[in-house]
Amino acid sequence: MRAVWLTAGYARLFTLLRDQRVDKLGKKEADELVARLTASKDLRDLTLHRSRAPDGTVTERWQMDDEKDVQLFRSMQEIYAKDPLLEAVHTPFPSRSSPVAKAALEPLTLGKARDAWLATLKASTLPKTYTIKKTAIESLVRFLGDKTQLATIHRSDLARWYQHMRQEGASTPTLTNKQSYAGGKGGFFDWAMASGYYPKGDNPAAGHVSYSTREKRSRRKLGFKAYDREQIQALFAPEAFGHLSHAARWAALLGLYTGARASEVGQLLVSDVIEEEGILCIRISDEGPHQKVKTDVSLRTVPVHPDLLALGFKEWVNSLKAKGSKRLFPAAKADAKNGQGNWISKAFSRHLAVVGKGWPEAKRGFHSLRKTFIQELQGAGVVSELRAQIVGHELDDEHHGTYSRDFTVGEKLNGLGSHSPGLAILRYQLELSKKHV
Repeated sequence: MRAVWLTAGYARLFTLLRDQRVDKLGKKEADELVARLTASKDLRDLTLHRSRAPDGTVTERWQMDDEKDVQLFRSMQEIYAKDPLLEAVHTPFPSRSSPVAKAALEPLTLGKARDAWLATLKASTLPKTYTIKKTAIESLVRFLGDKTQLATIHRSDLARWYQHMRQEGASTPTLTNKQSYAGGKGGFFDWAMASGYYPKGDNPAAGHVSYSTREKRSRRKLGFKAYDREQIQALFAPEAFGHLSHAARWAALLGLYTGARASEVGQLLVSDVIEEEGILCIRISDEGPHQKVKTDVSLRTVPVHPDLLALGFKEWVNSLKAKGSKRLFPAAKADAKNGQGNWISKAFSRHLAVVGKGWPEAKRGFHSLRKTFIQELQGAGVVSELRAQIVGHELDDEHHGTYSRDFTVGEKLNGLGSHSPGLAILRYQLELSKKHV
């Protein structure tokens, strides 16, 4: 009980300190504060008997055996009488509508906050993504009301919103998407806290919706399926492959030999093909105009596989440089409504529709090349940490992010030894040659 009492007291004290925007105490002030709290604890040691009446009234009897106890009692009474900080230790938390709780926040209605957040997204978000995020936040505004003060919204309000959407028939994937836009990193409430419109701390829109074990299994079944060896041979057979445009052929080959996403391939610049440690590499970054990546771990450098070099990849890049081209795939427009990978995905899907006619029904597309690449590396014995750095995946184990180092491009290409291969181990055994690309 004493631990609970002290903890509650400290919590109220620090709440008051934050509300009064006291950012730093000097050593003298800090020592005085500790002394007061210590004295407060000692005062309770004087308690001889404590009782609680049915109406909640608490009565205490104190025993003072000597002059020291009397002095302690009198000094604490004086401190409580003039010190608002210690008084706050024994008073309730300020209500959410109190002036003290709101003093550090700029008042803003939910409707105006929505408009301000969307304005920050307009220039840097794809039109399709912007529309999805706008739909999500407008759903929240309709539910809570555009005149609602943003700072008064609590976690329970968001819980009611998610439950309302669930009752209206929204699926778990829909709810998780809306949760990511409202409560995820860079989402609405994350922006509101960073902008000073909402109290910093727990994000009220996060952590409400998650997939059940059954739903996770179902999603895995419905996800993109990798191509088997026979299907790869058919997709990249010289005659069928020749029906793709020159640029689309290289895009497909990059997907197969690097595992890059369509959006990552589509946004590549000629300057992203670099040489590091004497090895030709492809740099996937967010440094160029209109370049974006899915997560921080998506920023990576991938060695060019020997098969791509044999097919003339370096010569193709040099020809683009000679023409003055800035982009590796000019047909993938930087300002495309559905992203820079849209052109590549559509071109490959048309190719797949012809070649894969009659194949067993499954979800397949350009992204299946990424899944194929990862599974081929896994089957060849490439260790998980190395695979993750090549394809831009984040391993769930916190140990890897905290203690592991980045592999060199040489290690990514050639592995870590005879029993730990790298990217070069891949052997698709395609029948393609330079004349086919």
